[in-house]
Amino acid sequence: MNWLKRALWCWLILTAWVVAASAQDSTLTLLGDFKKGWDRDWLVRKLPRKPTVFQVVSEDTNQVLRATSSSSAAALWRMLNIRTVDGGSISWRWKIERPLSKKTAERTKLGDDYAARLYLVFEPHLVSWKTHALCYVWAAKQSVGSVYTDPYGKSVKIIVLESGGEKKGKWVSEQRDFLEDYQKAFGKDPEMITAVALMVDTDNSHQEATAWFDDIVLKLHPPKLESQNLLLRPEADPKR
Repeated sequence: MNWLKRALWCWLILTAWVVAASAQDSTLTLLGDFKKGWDRDWLVRKLPRKPTVFQVVSEDTNQVLRATSSSSAAALWRMLNIRTVDGGSISWRWKIERPLSKKTAERTKLGDDYAARLYLVFEPHLVSWKTHALCYVWAAKQSVGSVYTDPYGKSVKIIVLESGGEKKGKWVSEQRDFLEDYQKAFGKDPEMITAVALMVDTDNSHQEATAWFDDIVLKLHPPKLESQNLLLRPEADPKR
């Protein structure tokens, strides 16, 4: 059992539950461009064992996040409290130094490591089976477009966006319709987004990996007029 990753997941559930009560609607949220003051909004969850190191570095005239893992795991969280309403998209760009070995058994607990991950977490509850997450990954050998259940639980779906080393050392831009991805993964609509998390982990396979992240943007579709009316309409008076 990978207690490190289980502990990270449990911590997220508890923290997300606390912020959920004040959820608000939003149309555009810039989650990360990693300029001065970025660390006021992001929290590194470190565990007793050797953690992944997160550091903001300069690249040309830009500031980007670098994550370095050496037989380690840790996650960088940004807690949110956003109602999904009518869906939207999440976009970002990332880059890896090199992929993990193709011998990595990514669909098993013993090989549950990726050169880069981005989690989008939904629906906080104190019981983990009611909290769901989409995990977008840069895999070692899985086919691009593959979707499968995380080996540690059915509440997390792995979605492979990049694989192998063909694009190593190059910035790659991603954009995903999270509502469509969630519906396909869990067969229903999400109610709210409670966190985004970044991760580079090699604690199971005992490898080394470095990835960079930047320009993480969460864009929500404006509520439809009908939805707005439903949200604003007061409850009917049963005496009328």
